[in-house]
Amino acid sequence: MNIGIKSLCLVVAGMAAGLPLSLAGAQPAPGAPGAPGAPGAPGAPEPPEFPNFADVSKGFEKVVSTTDGQPPLYTVWVREKDGQMLAELPRSYQGQRHLLAGTLAAGDTWAGLHGGIFTTDADRYFYWKRFDKRVAMVTPNLGTRSTGDQQSKDSVGRQFTDRVLLDVPIVCMGPSGQPVIDLDELFASGAGNFFGPDAAGANPRLATCKAKTFPNNTEISVEMPTRGGVIKTFHYSIRLIPDSTGYQPRQADERIGYFTTVYRDLGKFKDDEKWVRYINRWKLEKADPSLKLSPAKEPIIFYIEDTVPVRYRRFVREGILAWNKAFEKIGIKDAIEVYYQDKATNAHMDKDPEDARYNFIRWLSNDQGTAVGPSRAHPLTGQILDADIVLTDGWIRYFWYQVSDYLPEIVTQGFTPETLSWLEKNPNWDPRVRLARPEDRDRIIAQRAARNMARLGAQVAGETDRLANPSGIPADDSHNSHDMGPGPESHACLAAYGKSLDMAVMGMNLEILGLLDDDSQPTPPGAGDAKDPKKDEPKKDEPKKDKPETIDGIPEWFIGPMLRDLVTHEVGHTLGLRHNFKSSSIYTLAQINSDEVKGKKPFAGSVMDYIPVNINMEQGPQIQGDFAMMDIGPYDMWAIEYGYTFGDPKDTLKRVAEPELAYGTDEDTIGPDPLVRRYDFSANPLDFALSRMKLVKYHRERILDKFVKDGQSWARARRGYNLTLNEQAQMLGMMGSWVGSAQVHRDRKGDPNGRIPVEVVPAAQQRAAMDFIIKNAFSDDAFGLTPDLLSHMTVDKWADEGGMRDLGEDPTWAVHDRIMGIQASALTILMNPTTLKRVFDNEFRAPADQDAITLPEVFDSVTGAVWSEFNGSVGSGTFTPRKPLVSSLRRNLQREYVERLIDLSLPGTTSGAASKPVSNLAVAKLQEIRGKITPAVTAAGIDAYTKAHVSELKTRIDKALDAQYIYNQAGGFGGLPYFPFGQTPTTPTTGDTNR
Repeated sequence: MNIGIKSLCLVVAGMAAGLPLSLAGAQPAPGAPGAPGAPGAPGAPEPPEFPNFADVSKGFEKVVSTTDGQPPLYTVWVREKDGQMLAELPRSYQGQRHLLAGTLAAGDTWAGLHGGIFTTDADRYFYWKRFDKRVAMVTPNLGTRSTGDQQSKDSVGRQFTDRVLLDVPIVCMGPSGQPVIDLDELFASGAGNFFGPDAAGANPRLATCKAKTFPNNTEISVEMPTRGGVIKTFHYSIRLIPDSTGYQPRQADERIGYFTTVYRDLGKFKDDEKWVRYINRWKLEKADPSLKLSPAKEPIIFYIEDTVPVRYRRFVREGILAWNKAFEKIGIKDAIEVYYQDKATNAHMDKDPEDARYNFIRWLSNDQGTAVGPSRAHPLTGQILDADIVLTDGWIRYFWYQVSDYLPEIVTQGFTPETLSWLEKNPNWDPRVRLARPEDRDRIIAQRAARNMARLGAQVAGETDRLANPSGIPADDSHNSHDMGPGPESHACLAAYGKSLDMAVMGMNLEILGLLDDDSQPTPPGAGDAKDPKKDEPKKDEPKKDKPETIDGIPEWFIGPMLRDLVTHEVGHTLGLRHNFKSSSIYTLAQINSDEVKGKKPFAGSVMDYIPVNINMEQGPQIQGDFAMMDIGPYDMWAIEYGYTFGDPKDTLKRVAEPELAYGTDEDTIGPDPLVRRYDFSANPLDFALSRMKLVKYHRERILDKFVKDGQSWARARRGYNLTLNEQAQMLGMMGSWVGSAQVHRDRKGDPNGRIPVEVVPAAQQRAAMDFIIKNAFSDDAFGLTPDLLSHMTVDKWADEGGMRDLGEDPTWAVHDRIMGIQASALTILMNPTTLKRVFDNEFRAPADQDAITLPEVFDSVTGAVWSEFNGSVGSGTFTPRKPLVSSLRRNLQREYVERLIDLSLPGTTSGAASKPVSNLAVAKLQEIRGKITPAVTAAGIDAYTKAHVSELKTRIDKALDAQYIYNQAGGFGGLPYFPFGQTPTTPTTGDTNR
């Protein structure tokens, strides 16, 4: 052996220790580790970077989904025994852009919804980038770009970089020489990266994976148990998205409502040019451009999923195809096509609803009143790539189940973020607290406190983004294009919510009219020319008439148009259109219920509005008009013309001032324009409100006699009354938006017949709205309660899942608490800081020689109505606890009003320039009320209830006014306001009617 002296010494020492020759330091045998030529030895060949594909893929079968021999986008292999998957990335993958579209396909109430209900992170525009032995999914920076000089482009490129979403190891190199990745690690173990809370507790060890591969897309389905063992299916559709498809983007315009794709161009320096906005729309072209009316080159195709009940399919189809007339106007025939997927005939059953290549109308039997129409658009151009509409059956079921828990949402419709934030700090003013069930109020306030503490803690820790976005991926300006949905409304369309209320109201109406009885079916109002619902009640000697066709027990003449209207609305979203909540204002209620409109043209400007069911309660020349929108409206035609015309869209915009094209969308509902509101109706909503209150009165008078049938539970009486209370609250909230209001127009300078952008609503209309609220909230008679009705308003008790909601309800309806909730909400509607500020500003905005509603007028009107019992002398008459001067409902209202005035009088309760005038007026009204009630404290003949009531309030007012005096004299208590009785404006006192 050729061993050096040092090595020889080591060998000898090792052998002396009893070690084998190989471990004692002798040169190993050839080929052994460490021997010359062995891997890792000097001069030896490098080991392979990755295992051999043949070894890795043993037991896997290649997925082949096409028969034409075209190579798939991703080559996928599946191991049948355990569903494991491998995928080879596409050739030239580093230069490609892909769209990952995620859908929660099964195992959830909202199965079929893009991305699931909790997150839209399942939709990602990305590219692959290799980092040594790993590849990363990277989303490009699209939110900030530059079209300027090269220096500007270089600077933007350095500052606004791409973002790595996640990375996975390269398992081996595939047959085509591209990286192979483990799809289980990406889509099963990593489901939480895309589906957030929907994938919580997922167990990838029990995952079953399936795949379909096509030339331009790959479909992956992962089924696995999640939290609680619930088996869910997560579907991933990966689609090749070229940067250029020949599509020409179209600039957005604020005068017409489209969803937009937006980016910031820092190559431009003018503020009005820096933000680039493209409308989201489909690439629709004529098959023959030379024809005035040509078929579409590539029509938009919708498939009605097999899950849609056969009995409803034709209405769904009609709702989809309603939009074709708008496209015909711009020269495209049959722009939209519809096909039925049918399991019985196997028609189109080869098409997967989760496949991003196909547009589906899906139906969920989940007992939820929801419908959404999200779409996915190219983040560079706004070209819509695919869309699915999800309909649920819950809103139809509300025809038989009376709504009773929507009051807080109804009343606060249109409240501004400023008001809602202020209400968080002043829960005693908050309808969301006051109208909640008494047992829920403390929990609501506690949850708010916990949420606010969490926000504070997050701010301190610098983790605000994590709270706002649980996925952990910030959504800053430079990456706002990652969300592939149509913007903030992608999961927030509440059209079906409104339809739920419509179904409940109409269901109650038809039951009271006897139109749903098995043995009596007179002509339904609206099907003929009925002028008064009372006249449609069957008479004893009246011959029976033929029963109309029904679907699920609901007259077809009603449910058909309602479903068609809802589908047309959601299809409008998939075409790129946003909501238009001003469109219901183009006709008066008299026009809507006339031969001029009924059956001849839509009664509103757009199907993109939320419009209540039209039930005409007026007599005279009016007839019963259409119950729902029967077609797309003039605004819809105009919007499609702007978005899809082949001419100059600027010519289309010249019509902006035409009355039938009125437009206002979601963010406008929190503005001052009272006509931009969800669930309102007609050019003068006061007419609608008065008509609807007639309907409420009509229903209340017939609850016990007509609504509750023989053999039915008296719990229906409570449900029926609660529904009328919902309607009443909705009208109060609707009219509240008129106080301090101003109409807003989007016309630009130079538009033909252009209107001024802000126009204060005439004072007479504002007064009428305020009078409506006072009359229908502050009077005992406004609620239609009688001892007979109250004694029948009970509740069913079932100690199971179906009855759990009512199990804690008291069989006796909480009269004072519920009515006080409505009255307290009415005070909030009239006297919240935003409304008072708007009234104050409008005083200055209106010319001095014009009539205007003022803050003193608001305070005078409310005070006079609340304290009307004391407007004259209280010394005459004799009152008893059974017949008091002030009723129990009115005592609660008066106490509430004094509390509100005390709150408004205290420093710090409100802010801004209007706060001091409001505070001064509140103090003046407290002094006025004290003057009104002081004589009653000692007057003879006053009942004990009223005497105790006014005595307590006088003491409270005295204390509050003393506090004001001390504060103003001392300039404040060291900068801190003084609150009598240890109370603060934010101290919760909800539910205590004796405070």
